[in-house]
Amino acid sequence: MIQSALFSVTDKTNLSSFAKGLLEIFPEIRFLASGNTAKELKEASLPVTPIEVATGFPECFGGRVKTLHPRIAGGILQRRGQDDREAKQLGIEPINLVVCNLYAFEKAAANPSLSIDELFEQMDIGGSTLIRSACKNLPHTVVVTDPKDYSTLLEELRKTKEISLQTKKQLALKALRLSASYEEALLRVFSDRLLGEEIRTLPLTHGRKLRYGENPDQEGWVYSTGESSGVAGAEVLGGKELSYNNYEDASNAYLAAKGLLDLGAKEGAVVIKHGGICGYAMGPNAFRHAWNGDPKSAYGSVIALASAATDALIEELRGKFIEVLIAPDFSDSFVAWAKKAKPNLRLLKVSYVSQDRFRLRGIAGGLLIQSAKPRLLEKDRRVPTQKQVDAHQEPLLAFTWAAAAFSKSNAIAIAHEVEKGSYQLLGVGAGQPNRIDSMEKLAIPRALETLSRQGQNPSLSHSVLASDGFFPFADSIHIAGKAGIGTCIQPGGSIHDDEVIAAANEYGMCMIFTNERTFNH
Repeated sequence: MIQSALFSVTDKTNLSSFAKGLLEIFPEIRFLASGNTAKELKEASLPVTPIEVATGFPECFGGRVKTLHPRIAGGILQRRGQDDREAKQLGIEPINLVVCNLYAFEKAAANPSLSIDELFEQMDIGGSTLIRSACKNLPHTVVVTDPKDYSTLLEELRKTKEISLQTKKQLALKALRLSASYEEALLRVFSDRLLGEEIRTLPLTHGRKLRYGENPDQEGWVYSTGESSGVAGAEVLGGKELSYNNYEDASNAYLAAKGLLDLGAKEGAVVIKHGGICGYAMGPNAFRHAWNGDPKSAYGSVIALASAATDALIEELRGKFIEVLIAPDFSDSFVAWAKKAKPNLRLLKVSYVSQDRFRLRGIAGGLLIQSAKPRLLEKDRRVPTQKQVDAHQEPLLAFTWAAAAFSKSNAIAIAHEVEKGSYQLLGVGAGQPNRIDSMEKLAIPRALETLSRQGQNPSLSHSVLASDGFFPFADSIHIAGKAGIGTCIQPGGSIHDDEVIAAANEYGMCMIFTNERTFNH
């Protein structure tokens, strides 16, 4: 039973409705509130006692001190059954429920015109104390920091007039995360404003230990950064526990499949093996074309689909071994089939809507952080060669550029239209110390091999070649031209661009400069 509730909130969304709901359940409940929160509740015709009346001490120092008082802190922190006698002697009544959120500091900090003194005034003191006090007295005191939890809490109270210990724990952890995030914002902003130092802490949540790390003699964990759902927040519908390497490959597959959706693909598939793309396709029969791009490497791979996994995929999967299948949705019948026919296959249901703001990478003794890459081909491109772009090839150009962008640099990707409206990665050279080897020894031979294996004319004249970085010399163009490549897409920007363009013209090649680089180390 909740006898007394304290309200002190900046975000007053649905506050009055929540208080009215509490009053309906507990007609004798006592409401305490600070400043404008008390005013909000009074205007809603709710019985509320202002903090200064409850404490017998007014707000002071321009509102800097409101809730910092023994009658408030003691009401929250007193341990039931242990501090009762002392609380009665001191005249401190218990507070069972604390509803609190904090000053909008980050919103204020985003205003460059605010002085450092004005920013200090936006630092919440009392609210942080209320939250920590309530958390410290778990399970005697309930803390609510998010208006989204009001309705769920009322529903639970209407059923039992009690809040379960599990709910109290969940709310307390949510409050502590809010408090930690708030402290991080204070540290980050004031480190910059006071000393010019860059500080960032990461909100690593939902952590769990893995069986082992990259190798069996290493430990491993997985966390969500809270930036987005992604692979870390995927719903696992079946299969074995994911390994460290599964997560790494699944992340690469997820990003590459999301890249296809950014291109407007209704169907798409990406095959990842040991961190690299070995199959990539967009359009009808995407899974089949992605797999056929390099079936040897696809064995034991991680695959991401841009559309739902349905019964139509069952025949495609028969006789194939894959470790992880990622999709935005799975039909119930497909899940049932997979659990019976492929019990070890991990099924990950993910949302492609979210987008990380930052990309993280560990280095020896530290961490690299960079902003996420924007959608591909957003910058202005130009065609410096005599041969211009064939309008029919526009989707193929975008697809091939994506294939290079999601491969490990130095990346060379070669793709073609395998059937009307379907685009397939023929060959990729990636992760090499030099771009010549990526093209001459890997991408071109693999592309020709794929065409032959599929019973197609081994000619690259209708294919597109994409490079994630510029060609520093004309030698790469000579190799591509002799192989019959008719269209090339690359960032441009070399001091030898004139030589590269002249070489492309020599072979009658169309070359597009994207004016953006897509390195993926």
